[in-house]
Amino acid sequence: GLEAFKSFIADPLAQPDTMLMTVLQGKVKTPTIFLLIAGLIMVVTLWTSRKAKAVTKTTLDLTRQEEGYERFNSSAFARVIVRHSRVAGGFFHRIIPATVLKSIEKRFEPSPEIKGAGVVSFDLVRASVILVVAAILIAIGTSLKLPLSTTYVTFMVAMGTALADRAWGRESAVYRITGVLTIIAGWFVTAFLAFTASFLIANLINLGGLVAIVILIILTVFLAIKTQLNHKNKNKSEEGQELQATTNGTYTFEILSSCTNNVVEVLQSVSKNYVMVLSGLISEDRKILKNTNREIKDLNLRAKELKDNIPITIANLPLDASDIGHYYIQEVDYLREVAHCMTYISQPAFKHVENNHKALIPAQVEELSYLGQQVEHIIREILSIINNMDVSKIDELIKLQQTILEATDQYRKNQLKRLKSELVGTRNSLLFIGLLHETRNLLLHLINLSKAHRDFLLNKE
Repeated sequence: GLEAFKSFIADPLAQPDTMLMTVLQGKVKTPTIFLLIAGLIMVVTLWTSRKAKAVTKTTLDLTRQEEGYERFNSSAFARVIVRHSRVAGGFFHRIIPATVLKSIEKRFEPSPEIKGAGVVSFDLVRASVILVVAAILIAIGTSLKLPLSTTYVTFMVAMGTALADRAWGRESAVYRITGVLTIIAGWFVTAFLAFTASFLIANLINLGGLVAIVILIILTVFLAIKTQLNHKNKNKSEEGQELQATTNGTYTFEILSSCTNNVVEVLQSVSKNYVMVLSGLISEDRKILKNTNREIKDLNLRAKELKDNIPITIANLPLDASDIGHYYIQEVDYLREVAHCMTYISQPAFKHVENNHKALIPAQVEELSYLGQQVEHIIREILSIINNMDVSKIDELIKLQQTILEATDQYRKNQLKRLKSELVGTRNSLLFIGLLHETRNLLLHLINLSKAHRDFLLNKE
């Protein structure tokens, strides 16, 4: 780019739309200072950028040995590959002599403890292989003037070593292969999109001139900031979901602390979003319902990940903490059910408004407003119990829950009367009765959640 600009400036008669880039046919020397600055930027970025760390984390997740939450779902193609690989593996297992198989198995036994160094980390050995092999391939390719992608080479070397050292077992193979296929497909799609976008932007600049350039710069800045904020929020969410294992002694405390934080965050989210759903439905505000739906979807994903990570969490508990594990599973189960209830409350409300069905009548608005206040109140009481660790108020909470349940029963009867007298239609009735039903379920799960947390606190010693 710089050499092309210098060539253009050197010729006073040159026109940008007719000048040929013949100057670039020969050798173009890049100033050393540019290479040094570019290298420095890359080093700093790899060290500090959250996005760079996210790329590394994806690779690590696809190569890790231990089981756990898989960020990619299985695909039909991945299942076919694994199925046929198992058949081929079975064939070779039958024809290879037993002594050879036994010799191969020994290669995968964990390394013994080295004096003064502890157990050898197999992940570190694999990381060394990945770096050395990838560097060799990139160096050879570059010397042969091949257009190699360093990211692609490093990634595929990592996948190959993970496959070779049995990090991809039957429990994880389909998910890992789906991840690899998804990422490779993403690179091809990116290339096509970059090609298309470059074509469109070049034409826009050609037709719009300076005005188009200014608009594109403003759009680029806006998209860059928005992407950065979205990525930051996503990282915060992921960091909040991870519970790192340390020693057995502190891990039990971390689970207790994590459980309390998860319960508090979920309850705060439920209280806010339940009221927002009713508010959006009553005012027929599509935007409020759409945003609330998005937040509840995130809540569901978080609850699902917590449940998927239960085996890893329990496996790291000391043997004398089995009761803690039992109550932890209970809490996570109830958190998942609460999230489900919120989904079944928010989605029908959004669809009702999205499809422009008739608004709620005043009597329904009054009843739902009361429910919103009471649900908000009962969640505040649960949060007070958790924050103050005062489990003696659970009985009062159950009485309050019973009062609200009786109100939902009465509202259901009222709705049936309105339906018979043709004050409301079928769609209105399905929505309203569905909201009442899921509100009952929500209250039951909230109380069960508070009871499980009470048992958790009482058994924390």
